[in-house]
Amino acid sequence: EVYEQFYANKFPEGHTFSQSTVNAIRAGYRNCSQLHDKDFYALKYKDLQRVVNECPLKHASLEHIINLMHQMYEYALMNDLCERNYSQGLKINKADDDEKGIPFTPKEIMAIYAARSNEVAEMLWIMCLSGFRIEEYRKIQVNTSEWYFHGGNKSRAGKTRIVPIHSAIREMVAARIQRYGKLLPETSSAFRADMDEFLPTIGIREHHTPHDCRHTFSYLCEKYEVAENDRKRMLGHQFKDVTNRVYGHRDLEDLRKQIEKIRACDFYVTNG
Repeated sequence: EVYEQFYANKFPEGHTFSQSTVNAIRAGYRNCSQLHDKDFYALKYKDLQRVVNECPLKHASLEHIINLMHQMYEYALMNDLCERNYSQGLKINKADDDEKGIPFTPKEIMAIYAARSNEVAEMLWIMCLSGFRIEEYRKIQVNTSEWYFHGGNKSRAGKTRIVPIHSAIREMVAARIQRYGKLLPETSSAFRADMDEFLPTIGIREHHTPHDCRHTFSYLCEKYEVAENDRKRMLGHQFKDVTNRVYGHRDLEDLRKQIEKIRACDFYVTNG
């Protein structure tokens, strides 16, 4: 009953959410069926976490479940249907299977750039030229005066890294910051769903995940001979050797010279 009320409130007649976002919410609800006949008010954190722990599906499906729970509890609190948000602190206790992946091909990168007026393609183009994980784009600092990203997740090297904003994405980055106040306004699971819906419309039939953009950035660095150590720095990889770990400092302009080796213009669509 709480889900039905929440759903009607989130998706009123004439709403502008994409079908993929609607499908993600529905999938999250289906995958926590063991709670459907439970009293919402009586649920506790352990009940919610058990659903996530026992779900055999992939990481992205577990994200849909947690995202739904966050939104339902927010709705329930506003409407006095519960007293505490037990969805806080929910976690996925399995490796992200999207860490593995394949880069977009040059032809696919070209198709993404050609469709850049679409917001999904716009974000994909930015991701392919910056290399962060999808969830990091909601939190990283964006400096549009000196043109760099700062921050990240995972390791210490990842959390403190600086990545220059490639000249080919500056205009898009500035536009998204002005539009939303951050690069990615939606959850990572919602973006995955939008991406799954969008890619076939531009002729990309191969299944890709947001993490494939990170693989694409690494591929482009190799293709255009970005210095290996600087590629690792911009991806937030840890150095095993003492020399690079302790003494391998690089300033912003050093890194900018390296990232600008990527010839984004090679993927621009021309009439010729």
